[in-house]
Parts: sequence; C-alpha cells; structure tokens
Amino acid sequence: MKMINLLTAEAKMMYWSLRRYFFNTVAMLVAMFLIFMGLFWGVKSIGGTGISGDSLDSMLVGYILWVSAMLALQNTGTEVLSESQRGTLEQLYLSPMGAEKIFFGRAVANIVFNLIFITAMLYLSMFTTGRWMSINLPFLYGMVLLSTLSLVGISFMLGGISLIHKRIGAVNGILSFGLIGLMLLPTYPVTPYSFLPFIAGAAVIRNNAVSGATYPLWWYLFVAANSIVYLVLGLSIFKVIEKKARRLNKMGQY
Repeated sequence: MKMINLLTAEAKMMYWSLRRYFFNTVAMLVAMFLIFMGLFWGVKSIGGTGISGDSLDSMLVGYILWVSAMLALQNTGTEVLSESQRGTLEQLYLSPMGAEKIFFGRAVANIVFNLIFITAMLYLSMFTTGRWMSINLPFLYGMVLLSTLSLVGISFMLGGISLIHKRIGAVNGILSFGLIGLMLLPTYPVTPYSFLPFIAGAAVIRNNAVSGATYPLWWYLFVAANSIVYLVLGLSIFKVIEKKARRLNKMGQY
C-alpha cells in the first residue's frame, strides 16, 4: 500500500511538473519530432526508390524506442543531480520509504509518462510521413515497460556514480547515443548481444510493429529475466556506492 501511495504521489508530481513547465514539455516533443522528420526525409531522399517501406517503418519505430530508452536511461542519474543541486538530496534519505524506493517510484512514473509521450510521437510521425502501421498498443506498452526495467537498473548504476562524482552528463550522452547502434544488432535466436539491456525487447517491439512477427513464450521470459537481472544488479550497485558516498561525506555536496 505504501508503494502504491508513493507511485501515485510521484505520478502526480511529474504531471504537475509537466503542466507547470508546459512550454518546455511541448518544446521537447517538437524538437524530438523535428529530429525524426529530418532523419526520415534525409534517408528517404538519399535512398530514393531503393529503400523499402519496411526499412522506413523500422526506422520510425526504432527512433521512438530510442527516445523512450534514452529518457529511462538518464532518469535516476538526472534526479540525483537535480536533488543535489537543490540541496534536497539528504531530505530524501530521511523519508521512511528510503531514497532507493523514491527514485524507483520516479523511474516507474517516468516510464508511464514516456508511454504517453512516445504514443503521441508515434502517431504524429505516422500521420506526417504517411507510413501507417497496425500498432498493438497493449503489446507495445507491456513490452516497453518490461524492456525498459533493464535500463532503470543501468540508470540506478549511473545514479550511484553521480552521488560521488555529481556530473555524469558525458557518460549519459555516450550511453544514450550508443543505444542507436546497439538496437541494430541481431538478438534472436540467442546471440551474445541478446544479453545486453533493452536490446532484445526493442527487437521484439520493432519486428512486431513492422511485420507482425511473434515469438515463442521462452523468448518473452528471456526478455523478462534480462530486465530483472539488470534491475537487481543496478539497485545493488546503487546501494554499495551510496554507502561509499556516506563514508566520503559526499551526500550533501555538489
């Protein structure tokens, strides 16, 4: 019950923040949309008639997934940095829920709002480009939630690092843009790339949206296990680094 109340409170806070800074919210959506349109028309003009419709559809879905992954990946590290700058980080540790649960609640709320964001981006992009796909939204939402949990784990690792080193924007940038190339790697059937976070789930979503591909049950279980392992690992590393930050008296510093 306490966790449900926490998730509700974090969702309300995120909604208030998006509404309070509505201009920034709209600007972010417009910027992401314009970047995609530049990529889409650039690839289409260069490829001409030689580029297939499936390739364009795959690029559209891949871009949407990358945006979702980037926002999930940067969440906890950004939140830790923001709390440090405001001088409120130590207050979170006075909460009976604990800072880890609060940051996890924010990460989950962030994923839910990201679903709304990527849905708007997806249909706006399809409307503009004329590349309409039959999207199974419940399947899309379920797989995005499941897959991005692994990135929440990575985000907690980055959050732990930011407790000590504070500014990790360069690392966030490298990992975020590195995901673009990783999402093109083959993952099915099991390859070494399948064990990377998020990649296997992203391939499932992309192939299902573009060609209606389905997979056996064991593969979905593999994606779920991949996410759980990275999430548990990320939380564990966060706690270890958090203890070190306490010993070094880094918690209240920026």
